Amino acid sequence: MSTLSAIVAVVKDPALLRSISFALNTHGQPVEQFNDWKMATEAISRAECVILDTCLPPADLTAGLSLANRGIKLVILAEDDRDYGSGNRKAICVLSKPLNGPDIANAVSALRRNP
Repeated sequence: MSTLSAIVAVVKDPALLRSISFALNTHGQPVEQFNDWKMATEAISRAECVILDTCLPPADLTAGLSLANRGIKLVILAEDDRDYGSGNRKAICVLSKPLNGPDIANAVSALRRNP
């Protein structure tokens, strides 16, 4: 039986991925890091929360957004004003880039508190 991975981050920009991982690790939240959707699919199947960058290819972004329908909580890193939450505010948190301070850790913590 597999156990849930705390957090999986799928972010195209390596520097942003390292920053997110560092910020979450500092708050005691382990992260599995990926810059490619296909490489992350196995880890995502065990994830409690996925951090998804909107700079991913459109097919990968669509697949990622569908995770909320399967009960996986999402933190979306957006560069535009599109409504990625689709009304599902208990499972999806949208953060605008660039991120500030503890934004990512606060978003993950808030999602974890939601049933």
